[in-house]
Amino acid sequence: MRTSLLLLLVIAPAIAGVAVFGRAALIDWDSLQQAYQRFELTIQTSDDLTQIFIAESLQSIHRINLFADGVWTLLSAILGAIGLHGLERHRL
Repeated sequence: MRTSLLLLLVIAPAIAGVAVFGRAALIDWDSLQQAYQRFELTIQTSDDLTQIFIAESLQSIHRINLFADGVWTLLSAILGAIGLHGLERHRL
């Protein structure tokens, strides 16, 4: 009973969380790379500070999203590790 509860309530959601948030982090990583390239292009081609600030804020948004997705991925992995530890401890 305890094993199935650990699998169902801790380990399975942790695996799903790592998969979902890891995929979101990879998508945000690609978006950050594109936004940063636009930011660099804006710096090189524009003297208008408003345009530079807009480009910088857009890449900062993607940077924050990537950080949040990475944190959720790591928290899901920690949850899975706790579940696996409980599963192994139950076997002993």
